Amino acid sequence: MPSVSEMAPPSSRLPFVAVLLDNTAREHGVAAVDDGQLSIDCYKDDQHSVYFSRKEIRIKASRKTLELYNSDGYLLDDDIDRILVAPRGKERILAYDGKPYRGLLEMTASSGQIVLVNLVYVEDYLKGVVALEIGPSQEDQIEAVKAQAIAARTYAMAHLGQFGPDAGYDLKADVADQVYGGVAAETDLVSRAVEATAGQVAVYNDKLINAYYHSTCGGATDDIEDVWDKNPQPYLVSVSDNDACRISKYFTWREQYTADQIVLRLNQYLTQERGEQVNVGKLTDIRVGSRTPGGRVASIIFETASGHYIFNKEKVRWVIKQSDTPDAILRSARFSLEVKKNGAGEITQVIFNGGGWGHGVGMCQMGAKGMSERGVTCDSILALYYQGTKLKKLY
Repeated sequence: MPSVSEMAPPSSRLPFVAVLLDNTAREHGVAAVDDGQLSIDCYKDDQHSVYFSRKEIRIKASRKTLELYNSDGYLLDDDIDRILVAPRGKERILAYDGKPYRGLLEMTASSGQIVLVNLVYVEDYLKGVVALEIGPSQEDQIEAVKAQAIAARTYAMAHLGQFGPDAGYDLKADVADQVYGGVAAETDLVSRAVEATAGQVAVYNDKLINAYYHSTCGGATDDIEDVWDKNPQPYLVSVSDNDACRISKYFTWREQYTADQIVLRLNQYLTQERGEQVNVGKLTDIRVGSRTPGGRVASIIFETASGHYIFNKEKVRWVIKQSDTPDAILRSARFSLEVKKNGAGEITQVIFNGGGWGHGVGMCQMGAKGMSERGVTCDSILALYYQGTKLKKLY
């Protein structure tokens, strides 16, 4: 299989990225957009066949190979190892199952399912990423959108080849990497932000950084090693953004639980973690053990009838989860506790008064928007959240 760089035109310095769109379906339909034409290259053993179509084609997986059908259901080719579909025409956009994408679509078969990969220029990829990652934005927030574009580009470039040479793709199109929606996710504001920062990445000592970002920090970010079990990074440290993210509806929040709800969450988490049924018994106390420099809970202690249980760092969010949405983790580990008891000293209610949404490492997206509204430029935004970094134009 050719590498991404081999797919690029020789005269172009713009890098491609290979994005896994889907690997769960047995069949896909692919069509050109706006009266365009498809070029379909089929590879099997040492054979190479080329087809052209102005109508939708169907690709089906058959164990370890693919089958190509026209719009009338007629079999055009089979036992295909790899199919590469390219758009031809003014817009150069194609759609799989009605979803429009730029670039090329590459398909192989694995265990009777189609591995569908979008080979696309990084800049076009970013236009389908940034809006989904930073959310709806307005004109006076364009500097934040530019900062997000640079952070997302840095992430993409730093993760090229992360799955090894045989994987066939660099990134996944979901939260495992960055959410990518193709043409349907593009907006005019995002396109302008991507184009204005074309080729720019954030580096520390001339190396691409781990450009972590999150929705809302609640007023301060944190050192990476205080949030996850990861090595310290000099550019991922706790900083205050002077409550720039106050514009977020999750700048402050409140969750209320009964003692029984807390016990239920503890039992569920510990049972899953240990692989055996756990019942901690009655809750007798809950308190914060320690905090991070950014004000997040570094450890939380639960006292129960069966003993005490301590959870550290991000585990805090996974144990408790949201009161009204048990499947969703706690919005942030930045909270204080309010414990209410009855006359007998028994816990009746536990209130989490919190702030922020997300892990709290790297760029605060809502803080970036707040600063942009105040006239702060994207390079200054990035310099705050990624301490000691510089911008570099890769291409």
